[in-house]
Order: sequence, then C-alpha cells, then structure tokens
Amino acid sequence: MIKLHGMPRSNYSGLIKAVLIEKGIEFEDVSAMPSQEEDYLSISPMGKVPCLETEAGFISETSAIIEYLEETFPDKPLLPSDPFEKAKVRELLLHIELDIELVARKAIMFAFGRPVKEEVIKQIKKELPRGSAAVARLVKFEPYIAGSEFTVADLVGYFSYKLANVLSVGAAELDLFDLVPGSKAWFDMIAKRDSVKEVDAAAG
Repeated sequence: MIKLHGMPRSNYSGLIKAVLIEKGIEFEDVSAMPSQEEDYLSISPMGKVPCLETEAGFISETSAIIEYLEETFPDKPLLPSDPFEKAKVRELLLHIELDIELVARKAIMFAFGRPVKEEVIKQIKKELPRGSAAVARLVKFEPYIAGSEFTVADLVGYFSYKLANVLSVGAAELDLFDLVPGSKAWFDMIAKRDSVKEVDAAAG
C-alpha cells in the first residue's frame, strides 16, 4: 500500500492527500515532520514533507509525486489528455507555486507569531501583485481554475492560496483574492469538495 509521509498542517502534504483521495487511491497516513536526520534524508533528500512511499521506493517533491500518481493511476485523471491543455494546466499551477505561494512564504515567520523583516515585506508587496497579474492572465474559472474540468491545478491553487493569503494579508496587507478577480468564489467552491474538507478537518 502507498504511504504518505507528512503532517496535517503542511499545505503540500494536504495537497498530495487530496490528490490521493480524489483519485480513489488507498493509502496510509504516516506522521512525519521535516527533518535533517539522516534516516529521513535517505527518503526525502531535502528533509521536506511530504514524501510518498511506494512499492518501488520513495518519491519527494509534490510535482514528482503528482506525475507519478497520474501515470500509475490513470483511471481518474486530474490532468487533461490533450498535450496542449495538459501543458496549460501545468503552466498555471507552476505560476501559482512559484509566483504566489513561494513569494508569500517569505513571510512564513508571521505564521509563528514572529516579526517579518521590513525588506521582506517590501519584496512581497512588489512581487505578489506581479505574480497575481500573471496568474490572472491564465485562470478561467469556468467554473474551475483551468476551465470546465476539475484538475490538479484546482488543488494546487487551493492549498497554495490557503497559506499564501494568510501570510500576505498578515504580513503585507495584501489580499490575494482581490488581486485575481473571481478567485474567492472559486476558492470557496473548491473548499466544499469532499477531499478538501477531509484534509482541512485533519489540519484543524
């Protein structure tokens, strides 16, 4: 059986858990924290969560895990079959990850009740509007983020925005939903999916 090594409060762990649920894959939750201990580094080279344990071995990094799950369990695809449309979904989710989530994550100290450096706040205020403008050019909300079909981009978007908006509002007074018109209604819709509700409930 596949095992998901991760922690409930990690948005990346939550993302992979939701993918597994959406695809109807039986799996076991294994509690794991980010670690620099050699035992954990042997299965997750940077010591990050999540890490997927398969019969063939371990896989780290969410994009690699998602690709593996898509190819190994194709019955309930979360990516379009058309090569161009598939690439567009991947393009969108990469912009969300790189230009929204990772930018906002620079203020991660806010989540632990610690001050964020002023230069970091200035950087976020400069970069997030630009990243949001890029995402706004790609989203469709018809009603899903990439069009009429639910895809993995909806899950990446949901779990990225869930963390990123807390950090951007709290540290930089930037509401990401205001920067991408239509995103709040879409976010609230995705929050009602059974997979997402299960993950959110576990996170507390």
